[in-house]
Amino acid sequence: MKQNQPIKVFLLFLLSAALFSCTQEEGIGGNGHIKGVVIEKYYNHDFTVLQHETPASDQNVYIQFGDNNIVDDDIETSYTGNFQFNYLWPGNYRIFYYSDDTSRQTTDDIAMVHEINLDKSETYTMDTLYTYKALDWDEGTSKIKGRVMLINYKNSSTPDNLIIKDTPPAQEQEIYLTCNDEDFYSERIRTQGDGTFVFSNLLIGKYTVFVYSENVETGDTEDIVIEIDVEISEAGQTITIEDDIIIKKI
Repeated sequence: MKQNQPIKVFLLFLLSAALFSCTQEEGIGGNGHIKGVVIEKYYNHDFTVLQHETPASDQNVYIQFGDNNIVDDDIETSYTGNFQFNYLWPGNYRIFYYSDDTSRQTTDDIAMVHEINLDKSETYTMDTLYTYKALDWDEGTSKIKGRVMLINYKNSSTPDNLIIKDTPPAQEQEIYLTCNDEDFYSERIRTQGDGTFVFSNLLIGKYTVFVYSENVETGDTEDIVIEIDVEISEAGQTITIEDDIIIKKI
């Protein structure tokens, strides 16, 4: 009987190891890994025009083990946007991070959640992950510039007999900028002494530059609107409106 004792102990050890391996829950201690890379995409305020994308450095990425509803671990991405969770047992994991809401249903950040089933000793590489950020119209690097000139007519002028007095630069003239066909202007500035103007720090997108002018041709008291449509197609672009914008005044 004593001769069989070592065999029984060995068999008990194998059984215990088998039971342990079958019941091991998700978490730290295994040989598995989950890794990935996060890219941050920058858009205009309504997420209709992509501005640029970069690796999401210092992005917090979180992991939950199994059915846990708490954060079990977190890590920051490197300057290349990469991250890796190490020493994981096989099982189910939840990876998530936060992003702006592209549906614009909330101004709060939303969780971007990914479910993973990890095999034993597996290194699981996730598909590229994206986080999204909305920029204000003046967080860009492009410019629109031009010049406004004024045609002054003599006070004795009438719609049927317009007599030009002079044609100076339009100094301190209010000029407006509208982004992407919105119903309200985004910025209002004044021209310089030589009639020039510059709208700076613009995102990629469509813009309308407009000014008001007296309606000297009809004599109506209501001003007319002079509009120029401009499209910025790349970051760092400077667009010069080639033709002077002409306003009129009696």
